[in-house]
Amino acid sequence: MQDEKNSIDPQKDAFKERLTWKDDMIVKDLVKPITLRRVRLIQIMAFIAAVAITGVFLWLKYLQPPSGEKLVAEMIQAAGGMDAWKQIHQGSFLRTHKMYDEKGNIIKQDDETFYFMNNDQGHQLMIKSHSMNGDDVVIGQDANNHYWGSLNGESGDAHAIAKKMEYMCHDDECVPLCSSEMAFYRFSMPFNLVDPGVIPKYTGTATLNGKKAMLLDVTFDPKIGKDRWVFYVDPSSKLIRKIEHYSSLESNEQPEEIYWSDFKPENNVTIAHSNKYYRSNGRILEEYQISNVNFNPAFTNKFFNSPMASQ
Repeated sequence: MQDEKNSIDPQKDAFKERLTWKDDMIVKDLVKPITLRRVRLIQIMAFIAAVAITGVFLWLKYLQPPSGEKLVAEMIQAAGGMDAWKQIHQGSFLRTHKMYDEKGNIIKQDDETFYFMNNDQGHQLMIKSHSMNGDDVVIGQDANNHYWGSLNGESGDAHAIAKKMEYMCHDDECVPLCSSEMAFYRFSMPFNLVDPGVIPKYTGTATLNGKKAMLLDVTFDPKIGKDRWVFYVDPSSKLIRKIEHYSSLESNEQPEEIYWSDFKPENNVTIAHSNKYYRSNGRILEEYQISNVNFNPAFTNKFFNSPMASQ
């Protein structure tokens, strides 16, 4: 009897061998439907999970809009990298300011040489300007944050000279180097967009002169500043093509619009050598040209002292 139970039925085995994989699954499904359905459910769930993980990876890698911080990092890298910028401890550059009439003729031109030195408090700044009518102006800031100035070789009150030469804004807290500090702040972009209190936000894309541009909206912690900057960034090069500066967060504020161009490297840092402003009819209104860039020259902080201090 035991031998009969253990014996092999050749006809039964032959029948099993003739079954296809699909038919075999049907038979098993009839015998153990619950087990097979669970297996299939697990397989389907595993497939869905794999598709979801792949989708998330592709989204994060290629499709997700960049954060403001990420775009700023890409802008800094495109401009030479933060390490290259931090290697600049002092320097100078010539900024030529041109104003044009409706026909495109130059009606005013000033040559301003900026001298700067970075320190623990920020930086020291000195400006030497030569105007179209022949005036020579020097306004500096010494190590004690004291402002000094001279007009055509004669020393005088820095505030009075700056106001006369229209170097100051109308704010009661404005300092003699107010406009020059703003110019140097723009010169330091995009590296200063990681300073404490800066709040960058990517807001999508726009069309600028027929080309796509990424939009970076920058505001500040109220303790730092109350103005707003909007950057139009080239999607490929990550260089700045246009800046809109709003002096306040009021919705009806008309921005100062500056178009950047002529990017060239200076000591491993890429700088826009032309900043242009246009009239509403598209004609140029004014331009700032950067030239004679000299980073890390050999001068000390005494270079920023008033000539009268050594007398």
